[in-house]
This record gives sequence, structure tokens and C-alpha cells, in this order.
Amino acid sequence: MGGSGDAAKKTQEQLAMERRQRMKLDEETAASERRLKAVAQKKLGKQSLLAKPMMEKKAPAPTVEKKNNKSLFGRAASMAAMMAGR
Repeated sequence: MGGSGDAAKKTQEQLAMERRQRMKLDEETAASERRLKAVAQKKLGKQSLLAKPMMEKKAPAPTVEKKNNKSLFGRAASMAAMMAGR
């Protein structure tokens, strides 16, 4: 389709730019790994082999507030009906 099979040789500027990008990426990766390592060490440091296991607390069951035998949804529906009637 009209092209030679050889890739064009990269210029010195392109090579320098790729090298800078690779160095910057390596620096960012190293910094990220240091942060993750610090977080992991802090998390592990707080755990104690002698600590008692904590009891799991169950969340309270969701409740529906009722006032004058109408749920919150019922009050909203009746308010909407009143507003539509105006």
C-alpha cells in the first residue's frame, strides 16, 4: 500500500523526550510504591497479635418513621396531591 517496510529512524529529540518520559514515569512509580509501603506498614503496625478480636456489630434494621399513622412516603404523596389540587 505504498510504504516501505522500514520504520523511520527516531531523531535525537524524540529519543531524549522518550528518555525523559521514562525517567519521570520511573520516579512517579517509585514514589507511589513508597507511599503504598508506608500505608501498609502503618496498617500492619497497628495490628497486634495479642489484641482481642472485635465483635461485629450489626447495623440496626431500617425503620420507617410514622406520624399520625402515615409514613413519610404517604405524607409526601398527600402533599403532592394537595399541591396539584391548587
